[in-house]
Amino acid sequence: EEQQTALVQPLDHPFRTRAFCYVMARCKEDYVGLRMRDLNSAQKVAFNNVLMKGFSGAGYSRAIQIMNREWLVEETENAHRADPERYPTVGSPLVAAWTPPLERSAPDFYIAFFGEPASMDPWGLRFEGHHLSLNLTFGGEGEPAMVGTAPMFFGSSPMIIPESPAVAEGEETPYPQWQQQEGQQLLHRETWLGRSFLQSLDAATRQAGQWSELPDVVLAGGAEVPLDAASFLAGEQAGIPVAELSPLQQSLLFEFALEFLHLQASQNIDEAAFKANLANARVWWYGDIEDEQADLYLRVQSDRYLVEILQSNTFAVVSEVDSNHVHASFRDLTSDWDHNSLGAHIHNYHESAVVH
Repeated sequence: EEQQTALVQPLDHPFRTRAFCYVMARCKEDYVGLRMRDLNSAQKVAFNNVLMKGFSGAGYSRAIQIMNREWLVEETENAHRADPERYPTVGSPLVAAWTPPLERSAPDFYIAFFGEPASMDPWGLRFEGHHLSLNLTFGGEGEPAMVGTAPMFFGSSPMIIPESPAVAEGEETPYPQWQQQEGQQLLHRETWLGRSFLQSLDAATRQAGQWSELPDVVLAGGAEVPLDAASFLAGEQAGIPVAELSPLQQSLLFEFALEFLHLQASQNIDEAAFKANLANARVWWYGDIEDEQADLYLRVQSDRYLVEILQSNTFAVVSEVDSNHVHASFRDLTSDWDHNSLGAHIHNYHESAVVH
Protein backbone atom coordinates (compact mmCIF):
# COMPACT_ATOMS: atom_id res chain seq x y z
CA GLU A 1 0.00 0.00 0.00
CA GLU A 2 2.79 2.42 0.85
CA GLN A 3 4.54 1.70 -2.46
CA GLN A 4 1.32 2.12 -4.43
CA THR A 5 0.66 5.46 -2.75
CA ALA A 6 4.11 6.67 -3.82
CA LEU A 7 3.87 5.14 -7.29
CA VAL A 8 0.45 6.37 -8.49
CA GLN A 9 0.03 10.13 -8.92
CA PRO A 10 -2.81 12.24 -10.37
CA LEU A 11 -2.95 12.50 -14.16
CA ASP A 12 -2.34 16.25 -13.99
CA HIS A 13 0.74 15.96 -11.76
CA PRO A 14 3.42 18.33 -13.19
CA PHE A 15 6.06 15.58 -13.20
CA ARG A 16 4.17 13.73 -15.95
CA THR A 17 5.16 16.35 -18.53
CA ARG A 18 8.24 17.96 -17.02
CA ALA A 19 11.57 18.40 -18.81
CA PHE A 20 13.75 15.33 -19.36
CA CYS A 21 16.36 14.14 -16.87
CA TYR A 22 18.98 14.35 -19.59
CA VAL A 23 21.68 14.73 -16.93
CA MET A 24 21.65 12.80 -13.68
CA ALA A 25 21.77 15.91 -11.50
CA ARG A 26 18.36 16.95 -12.84
CA CYS A 27 16.50 14.01 -11.33
CA LYS A 28 18.58 12.07 -8.79
CA GLU A 29 16.97 13.71 -5.77
CA ASP A 30 13.95 15.28 -7.46
CA TYR A 31 11.44 12.67 -8.57
CA VAL A 32 8.07 11.11 -7.83
CA GLY A 33 7.21 7.42 -7.81
CA LEU A 34 9.57 4.59 -6.91
CA ARG A 35 13.23 3.91 -7.60
CA MET A 36 14.22 0.63 -9.21
CA ARG A 37 16.65 0.04 -6.35
CA ASP A 38 13.70 0.00 -3.90
CA LEU A 39 11.84 -2.81 -5.69
CA ASN A 40 12.19 -6.46 -4.79
CA SER A 41 13.09 -9.04 -7.44
CA ALA A 42 9.47 -10.01 -8.20
CA GLN A 43 8.51 -6.35 -8.64
CA LYS A 44 11.46 -5.77 -10.98
CA VAL A 45 10.37 -8.74 -13.11
CA ALA A 46 6.82 -7.37 -13.22
CA PHE A 47 7.99 -3.91 -14.26
CA ASN A 48 10.28 -5.32 -16.95
CA ASN A 49 7.21 -7.09 -18.33
CA VAL A 50 5.55 -3.67 -18.63
CA LEU A 51 8.54 -2.28 -20.53
CA MET A 52 8.71 -5.31 -22.84
CA LYS A 53 5.02 -5.02 -23.74
CA GLY A 54 5.06 -1.23 -24.01
CA PHE A 55 7.98 -1.10 -26.46
CA SER A 56 9.48 -3.17 -29.24
CA GLY A 57 12.32 -5.59 -28.58
CA ALA A 58 14.69 -2.87 -29.81
CA GLY A 59 13.12 -0.28 -27.51
CA TYR A 60 13.30 -2.55 -24.48
CA SER A 61 16.89 -3.52 -25.24
CA ARG A 62 17.83 0.15 -25.64
CA ALA A 63 16.46 0.96 -22.19
CA ILE A 64 18.30 -1.96 -20.59
CA GLN A 65 21.56 -1.02 -22.33
CA ILE A 66 21.33 2.56 -21.09
CA MET A 67 20.64 1.48 -17.52
CA ASN A 68 23.49 -1.04 -17.54
CA ARG A 69 25.89 1.54 -18.95
CA GLU A 70 25.69 3.41 -15.64
CA TRP A 71 27.87 0.71 -14.07
CA LEU A 72 30.42 1.20 -16.83
CA VAL A 73 30.36 4.99 -16.47
CA GLU A 74 30.97 4.58 -12.76
CA GLU A 75 34.07 2.48 -13.47
CA THR A 76 35.50 5.02 -15.93
CA GLU A 77 34.99 7.77 -13.37
CA ASN A 78 36.67 5.63 -10.70
CA ALA A 79 39.64 5.36 -13.06
CA HIS A 80 39.72 9.14 -13.27
CA ARG A 81 39.70 9.44 -9.50
CA ALA A 82 42.52 6.89 -9.22
CA ASP A 83 44.67 8.46 -11.95
CA PRO A 84 43.36 11.89 -13.08
CA GLU A 85 46.39 12.57 -15.27
CA ARG A 86 45.92 9.42 -17.33
CA TYR A 87 42.12 9.63 -17.33
CA PRO A 88 41.22 13.34 -17.35
CA THR A 89 37.67 14.63 -17.70
CA VAL A 90 36.18 17.14 -20.10
CA GLY A 91 33.27 19.49 -19.31
CA SER A 92 31.61 21.62 -21.99
CA PRO A 93 31.88 25.14 -23.43
CA LEU A 94 29.50 26.23 -20.66
CA VAL A 95 31.17 24.21 -17.87
CA ALA A 96 34.93 24.27 -18.35
CA ALA A 97 35.86 22.22 -15.27
CA TRP A 98 33.66 19.19 -14.62
CA THR A 99 33.94 16.84 -11.67
CA PRO A 100 32.13 13.48 -11.92
CA PRO A 101 29.49 12.76 -9.26
CA LEU A 102 30.65 10.77 -6.26
CA GLU A 103 28.23 7.93 -6.97
CA ARG A 104 26.38 6.47 -9.90
CA SER A 105 24.07 3.48 -9.79
CA ALA A 106 22.16 1.60 -12.47
CA PRO A 107 19.16 1.10 -10.12
CA ASP A 108 18.74 4.88 -9.83
CA PHE A 109 15.88 4.96 -12.36
CA TYR A 110 12.41 6.07 -11.42
CA ILE A 111 8.91 4.77 -12.14
CA ALA A 112 5.71 6.78 -11.79
CA PHE A 113 2.13 6.13 -12.87
CA PHE A 114 -0.21 9.07 -13.51
CA GLY A 115 -3.93 8.46 -13.33
CA GLU A 116 -5.49 5.12 -12.43
CA PRO A 117 -4.17 2.14 -14.42
CA ALA A 118 -6.98 -0.06 -13.03
CA SER A 119 -9.67 2.25 -14.42
CA MET A 120 -10.77 2.89 -18.00
CA ASP A 121 -9.74 6.54 -17.74
CA PRO A 122 -6.62 7.83 -19.46
CA TRP A 123 -3.39 7.21 -17.56
CA GLY A 124 0.32 7.42 -18.14
CA LEU A 125 3.64 5.86 -17.18
CA ARG A 126 6.98 7.64 -16.95
CA PHE A 127 10.27 5.80 -16.52
CA GLU A 128 13.50 7.73 -16.45
CA GLY A 129 16.93 8.37 -15.08
CA HIS A 130 20.30 9.44 -16.44
CA HIS A 131 20.22 9.31 -20.25
CA LEU A 132 16.73 7.80 -20.45
CA SER A 133 13.15 9.05 -20.47
CA LEU A 134 10.30 6.79 -21.61
CA ASN A 135 6.68 7.96 -21.53
CA LEU A 136 3.57 5.90 -22.24
CA THR A 137 0.04 7.34 -22.41
CA PHE A 138 -2.97 5.03 -22.51
CA GLY A 139 -6.42 6.00 -23.75
CA GLY A 140 -9.82 5.82 -22.10
CA GLU A 141 -12.97 3.78 -22.47
CA GLY A 142 -14.06 2.95 -26.00
CA GLU A 143 -10.75 3.92 -27.60
CA PRO A 144 -8.81 1.55 -29.89
CA ALA A 145 -5.94 -0.41 -28.38
CA MET A 146 -3.27 2.21 -28.90
CA VAL A 147 -0.56 3.73 -26.75
CA GLY A 148 1.11 7.11 -27.00
CA THR A 149 4.87 6.58 -26.76
CA ALA A 150 6.28 10.09 -27.16
CA PRO A 151 8.42 11.75 -26.09
CA MET A 152 11.51 9.57 -25.89
CA PHE A 153 14.99 10.63 -24.82
CA PHE A 154 18.17 8.55 -24.97
CA GLY A 155 21.82 9.17 -24.26
CA SER A 156 25.08 7.30 -24.14
CA SER A 157 28.49 8.16 -22.74
CA PRO A 158 30.68 6.58 -23.86
CA MET A 159 29.16 5.94 -27.27
CA ILE A 160 32.04 3.57 -28.07
CA ILE A 161 33.54 1.93 -24.99
CA PRO A 162 37.30 2.56 -25.12
CA GLU A 163 40.17 0.31 -24.10
CA SER A 164 40.11 -0.53 -20.39
CA PRO A 165 43.04 0.00 -18.03
CA ALA A 166 45.71 -2.70 -18.18
CA VAL A 167 45.92 -5.07 -15.23
CA ALA A 168 48.99 -7.04 -14.25
CA GLU A 169 48.82 -10.77 -14.94
CA GLY A 170 47.22 -12.63 -12.07
CA GLU A 171 45.60 -9.51 -10.60
CA GLU A 172 41.85 -9.02 -10.50
CA THR A 173 40.66 -6.01 -12.48
CA PRO A 174 38.86 -3.25 -10.54
CA TYR A 175 37.01 -2.51 -13.80
CA PRO A 176 35.18 -5.74 -14.73
CA GLN A 177 32.33 -4.07 -16.68
CA TRP A 178 34.75 -1.91 -18.63
CA GLN A 179 37.00 -4.84 -19.50
CA GLN A 180 34.07 -7.00 -20.57
CA GLN A 181 32.40 -4.32 -22.71
CA GLU A 182 35.40 -2.87 -24.57
CA GLY A 183 34.39 -1.87 -28.10
CA GLN A 184 30.63 -2.09 -27.54
CA GLN A 185 28.61 0.73 -29.08
CA LEU A 186 25.40 2.51 -28.17
CA LEU A 187 23.80 5.18 -30.41
CA HIS A 188 26.79 4.97 -32.76
CA ARG A 189 24.65 3.37 -35.48
CA GLU A 190 22.31 6.36 -35.38
CA THR A 191 25.15 8.86 -35.82
CA TRP A 192 26.57 6.72 -38.63
CA LEU A 193 23.20 6.66 -40.42
CA GLY A 194 22.91 10.43 -40.04
CA ARG A 195 26.35 10.97 -41.56
CA SER A 196 25.55 8.55 -44.40
CA PHE A 197 22.55 10.67 -45.30
CA LEU A 198 24.51 13.94 -45.14
CA GLN A 199 27.33 12.48 -47.23
CA SER A 200 24.80 11.70 -49.99
CA LEU A 201 24.02 15.42 -50.43
CA ASP A 202 25.97 17.86 -52.55
CA ALA A 203 27.61 20.85 -50.87
CA ALA A 204 24.97 23.37 -52.00
CA THR A 205 22.14 21.24 -50.59
CA ARG A 206 23.95 20.76 -47.29
CA GLN A 207 24.61 24.49 -47.03
CA ALA A 208 20.87 25.21 -46.95
CA GLY A 209 20.57 23.26 -43.71
CA GLN A 210 23.73 24.18 -41.84
CA TRP A 211 22.95 25.02 -38.20
CA SER A 212 24.68 28.06 -36.70
CA GLU A 213 26.67 26.24 -33.99
CA LEU A 214 26.92 22.96 -32.13
CA PRO A 215 24.08 22.92 -29.56
CA ASP A 216 24.65 22.29 -25.87
CA VAL A 217 23.91 18.87 -24.35
CA VAL A 218 20.26 19.82 -23.84
CA LEU A 219 19.86 19.67 -27.64
CA ALA A 220 18.22 22.53 -29.54
CA GLY A 221 14.62 22.11 -28.48
CA GLY A 222 14.50 18.38 -27.89
CA ALA A 223 14.39 18.74 -24.11
CA GLU A 224 12.11 21.76 -23.72
CA VAL A 225 8.70 21.32 -22.13
CA PRO A 226 6.35 22.50 -23.50
CA LEU A 227 8.13 22.38 -26.83
CA ASP A 228 7.72 25.29 -29.24
CA ALA A 229 9.88 23.67 -31.90
CA ALA A 230 9.38 26.41 -34.48
CA SER A 231 10.95 29.01 -32.19
CA PHE A 232 14.30 27.20 -32.33
CA LEU A 233 14.47 27.80 -36.09
CA ALA A 234 14.57 31.59 -35.77
CA GLY A 235 17.75 32.98 -37.29
CA GLU A 236 18.77 29.62 -38.79
CA GLN A 237 19.04 28.60 -42.43
CA ALA A 238 15.88 27.57 -44.26
CA GLY A 239 16.74 23.90 -43.91
CA ILE A 240 17.01 21.11 -46.46
CA PRO A 241 13.54 20.27 -47.87
CA VAL A 242 13.15 16.50 -47.87
CA ALA A 243 10.57 16.69 -50.68
CA GLU A 244 13.27 17.96 -53.07
CA LEU A 245 15.72 15.13 -52.37
CA SER A 246 16.23 12.09 -54.57
CA PRO A 247 14.54 8.80 -53.64
CA LEU A 248 17.90 7.41 -52.51
CA GLN A 249 18.60 10.43 -50.29
CA GLN A 250 15.11 10.23 -48.81
CA SER A 251 15.55 6.52 -48.09
CA LEU A 252 18.80 7.23 -46.23
CA LEU A 253 17.07 9.86 -44.11
CA PHE A 254 14.11 7.57 -43.43
CA GLU A 255 16.49 4.81 -42.33
CA PHE A 256 17.95 7.19 -39.74
CA ALA A 257 14.54 8.36 -38.47
CA LEU A 258 13.03 4.87 -38.43
CA GLU A 259 15.66 3.81 -35.87
CA PHE A 260 13.64 5.87 -33.38
CA LEU A 261 10.13 5.00 -34.62
CA HIS A 262 10.88 1.27 -34.39
CA LEU A 263 11.57 1.51 -30.65
CA GLN A 264 7.78 1.53 -30.22
CA ALA A 265 5.70 -1.62 -30.04
CA SER A 266 4.72 -2.72 -33.56
CA GLN A 267 0.99 -2.17 -33.01
CA ASN A 268 1.66 1.54 -32.44
CA ILE A 269 3.67 2.04 -35.64
CA ASP A 270 2.31 3.36 -38.94
CA GLU A 271 5.51 3.46 -40.96
CA ALA A 272 3.84 4.64 -44.18
CA ALA A 273 2.22 7.60 -42.42
CA PHE A 274 5.51 8.45 -40.71
CA LYS A 275 7.41 8.50 -43.99
CA ALA A 276 4.66 10.54 -45.67
CA ASN A 277 4.91 13.14 -42.92
CA LEU A 278 8.71 13.27 -43.02
CA ALA A 279 8.58 13.73 -46.79
CA ASN A 280 7.49 17.29 -45.97
CA ALA A 281 10.10 17.80 -43.25
CA ARG A 282 13.28 19.86 -43.34
CA VAL A 283 16.74 18.92 -42.13
CA TRP A 284 19.45 20.87 -40.33
CA TRP A 285 22.94 19.78 -39.31
CA TYR A 286 26.24 20.96 -37.89
CA GLY A 287 29.66 19.39 -37.45
CA ASP A 288 31.87 16.92 -39.25
CA ILE A 289 30.09 14.60 -41.67
CA GLU A 290 33.17 12.50 -42.46
CA ASP A 291 34.81 11.71 -39.11
CA GLU A 292 32.69 9.27 -37.09
CA GLN A 293 34.45 10.36 -33.91
CA ALA A 294 33.84 14.10 -34.31
CA ASP A 295 31.05 16.49 -33.27
CA LEU A 296 27.74 16.18 -35.09
CA TYR A 297 24.25 17.64 -34.76
CA LEU A 298 21.34 16.44 -36.93
CA ARG A 299 17.78 17.74 -36.72
CA VAL A 300 14.79 16.45 -38.73
CA GLN A 301 11.61 18.49 -38.18
CA SER A 302 8.18 18.33 -39.79
CA ASP A 303 4.86 19.77 -38.70
CA ARG A 304 4.46 16.72 -36.44
CA TYR A 305 7.82 15.11 -35.63
CA LEU A 306 11.18 16.24 -34.33
CA VAL A 307 14.16 13.87 -34.31
CA GLU A 308 17.43 15.20 -32.90
CA ILE A 309 20.82 13.68 -32.28
CA LEU A 310 23.91 15.35 -30.84
CA GLN A 311 27.38 13.81 -30.70
CA SER A 312 29.84 15.89 -28.69
CA ASN A 313 33.00 15.87 -26.60
CA THR A 314 31.37 16.81 -23.29
CA PHE A 315 30.98 15.70 -19.66
CA ALA A 316 32.99 12.50 -19.74
CA VAL A 317 36.26 10.81 -18.98
CA VAL A 318 38.49 11.48 -21.99
CA SER A 319 39.11 8.50 -24.27
CA GLU A 320 40.67 7.82 -27.68
CA VAL A 321 37.26 8.59 -29.24
CA ASP A 322 37.10 12.38 -29.37
CA SER A 323 33.32 12.98 -29.38
CA ASN A 324 32.03 10.03 -27.38
CA HIS A 325 28.86 11.44 -25.78
CA VAL A 326 25.51 11.22 -27.59
CA HIS A 327 22.06 12.61 -26.78
CA ALA A 328 19.00 11.91 -28.93
CA SER A 329 15.28 12.59 -28.69
CA PHE A 330 12.11 11.69 -30.57
CA ARG A 331 9.20 14.10 -30.18
CA ASP A 332 5.63 14.17 -31.46
CA LEU A 333 4.96 17.89 -31.77
CA THR A 334 1.19 17.39 -31.89
CA SER A 335 0.75 14.94 -29.04
CA ASP A 336 3.68 14.41 -26.70
CA TRP A 337 2.37 12.60 -23.58
CA ASP A 338 -0.89 12.18 -25.42
CA HIS A 339 -2.65 10.86 -28.44
CA ASN A 340 -5.56 12.51 -30.20
CA SER A 341 -8.26 10.78 -28.19
CA LEU A 342 -6.79 11.65 -24.79
CA GLY A 343 -7.23 15.39 -25.12
CA ALA A 344 -10.85 14.95 -26.18
CA HIS A 345 -11.52 12.53 -23.32
CA ILE A 346 -10.10 14.93 -20.75
CA HIS A 347 -11.98 17.85 -22.27
CA ASN A 348 -15.29 15.98 -22.17
CA TYR A 349 -15.03 14.20 -18.84
CA HIS A 350 -12.35 15.77 -16.68
CA GLU A 351 -12.13 19.43 -17.71
CA SER A 352 -13.08 20.67 -14.25
CA ALA A 353 -10.50 18.50 -12.49
CA VAL A 354 -7.53 18.38 -14.84
CA VAL A 355 -5.44 21.10 -16.39
CA HIS A 356 -3.93 19.63 -19.56
